[in-house]
Amino acid sequence: MKLSDYVADYIANLGTKKVFLVTGGACVHLVNSISKHEKLGYVCMQHEQSAAMAAEAYSRVGPGIGVAVATSGPGATNFITGICGAWFDSIPTLFITGNVNMHEMKGMTKLRQVGFQETDIVNIVSSVTKFSHTVTDPEKIKYYLDKAIFMANSGRPGPVLLDLPMNIQHAEIDPEKLIGFVPDKNTGDEKIGDGKMIKKALQLIKSAKRPVILAGGGIRISEAAEEFREFVKYLGFPVVCSWSGIDVLGYDNPLFIGQIGVYGNRGANFLIQNADLVISIGSRLDTRQVSGNAKSFARAAKKIIVDIDAQQLKDGRVRPDIAIHSDVKQFLLTTMPHLKNLKKEDIAPWLTKALEWKRKYPTCLPEYRKEKKFVNPYVFFKTLSEELRPDDIIISDIGGVLVWVMQSLEIKEGQRLFSSMGHAAMGYGLPAGIGAALATKKSRIICIVGDGGMQMNIQELQTIFHHKLPLKIFIVNNNCYGIVRQYEDSYFNGEHEGTVQDSGYTAPDFVMVGKSYKIPSSRILNHSNMRSEIRRALGTKGAEIIDVIVREDQKLIPKLEAKRMKNGRYISKPIEDQWPYLSRKEFTANMIIPPTDEIDDE
Repeated sequence: MKLSDYVADYIANLGTKKVFLVTGGACVHLVNSISKHEKLGYVCMQHEQSAAMAAEAYSRVGPGIGVAVATSGPGATNFITGICGAWFDSIPTLFITGNVNMHEMKGMTKLRQVGFQETDIVNIVSSVTKFSHTVTDPEKIKYYLDKAIFMANSGRPGPVLLDLPMNIQHAEIDPEKLIGFVPDKNTGDEKIGDGKMIKKALQLIKSAKRPVILAGGGIRISEAAEEFREFVKYLGFPVVCSWSGIDVLGYDNPLFIGQIGVYGNRGANFLIQNADLVISIGSRLDTRQVSGNAKSFARAAKKIIVDIDAQQLKDGRVRPDIAIHSDVKQFLLTTMPHLKNLKKEDIAPWLTKALEWKRKYPTCLPEYRKEKKFVNPYVFFKTLSEELRPDDIIISDIGGVLVWVMQSLEIKEGQRLFSSMGHAAMGYGLPAGIGAALATKKSRIICIVGDGGMQMNIQELQTIFHHKLPLKIFIVNNNCYGIVRQYEDSYFNGEHEGTVQDSGYTAPDFVMVGKSYKIPSSRILNHSNMRSEIRRALGTKGAEIIDVIVREDQKLIPKLEAKRMKNGRYISKPIEDQWPYLSRKEFTANMIIPPTDEIDDE
């Protein structure tokens, strides 16, 4: 049996239906084998970066693991941005690169290169993969495939890469004689449910008067959304979320208050900052959540932090009072039986306060609807929320558009919403939409991109057209890099460099671009036709591009600003004190704990 045929069969047996690739001389054997397999198909992307991102999104939606194939040299290195995205967001993804014949490889010499397009991709990606290896012995192909898949899914998941020289790809092997990989107890990351720590956590839960549950992305990674909702029901505590955890509870859930952080909902930030107990489940508590000033985060609260990554628990910026090293699902299943008869403090006044904050500080303010000349993004996303179905999958690109999405899209239970959260690569939206669309036919795929992100991988419109993928693509178009423009307004006295038309940035006519790819395209100029155009586009069977025109100077509101110290340093204010600033009287009235902006991390 030809080795490349064996690899194709192995991928099919994982449950994967589609492989994302850009062909090339060093991977032709793999591509040919994939093409001939009765249970596999391949998708020709226009760029390897897109192939990597599509495979990552395929893994998020399923079935099977996302797989991307590329040729050597630039093909392999074009994977890197997508690999980084899978690494930081903990998405198991299999990347396979072709390489030159082994006799053309530099080996242990100090030469830079021997074979044409020879590149040591394994060493290049070693820091952003859970496992990477060049297969040099055909008889070990099963071993390395087994190991790669095991490593991708063990502990904190992540991407893996196998590099296959051409002579390895076309080698003849006997599948019956191949030896597989058998993990030992020290291989990968252990999933540990620490009983002693859980008992200590239960004691804190019993005595808490102002508790908050923080939902993180680890809930989805662990496939524990259902268990989490049950956990929340048992406890009856108010819930906030990170961006990665935004779709585990519906917006209308009576316990859900909002998303926290630098661009968080104001009410959700007041809630977590006034808490006396934070139960963080599957969140790494990064700077976008807690600000650059970690000491100010939930500073009056005890913190129970559940994470599969022991290193994150040890070295994360927010120190846990109780660290539980565990897979999220395992933690929830282990803990819930203890909650049935657990006597807790009466938190009714606290829950009432939480709901009051949610009601008092909506993201979409009434005055936003008065906009006449343009579309206000907060009004747009609230309207879009009302028109979406419970089984829709929403994928957002990066930049200001992601902030507007996270601040104002009101998620229904059953919907999915994700983006490239950790690596935050612009251009993610289109290829991720392709990957999701090919992973499932049960859900409608909604792609939300900015004008800047759209241009990063705009060539994938051809892939969408070729495969007749019914993606609904909403371009939120402010004709600038809006999030950076606002930063320049705050800290550079409005000196815009590389962000607006006058300083080098421009965007095309996206309606004309869409039509050139034979994709129906339209434009929403203001609120007058907004709902009807959204409804029309969502109701069609095929792909649609809708160019949504937003003011160039449209702000991201609310937003955390840094405070400049006398020595010239900037320190982050606590996340409850966002711009536009409330009057000090109103702000103080919302603080149960003493307010401060003088906490310095150094």
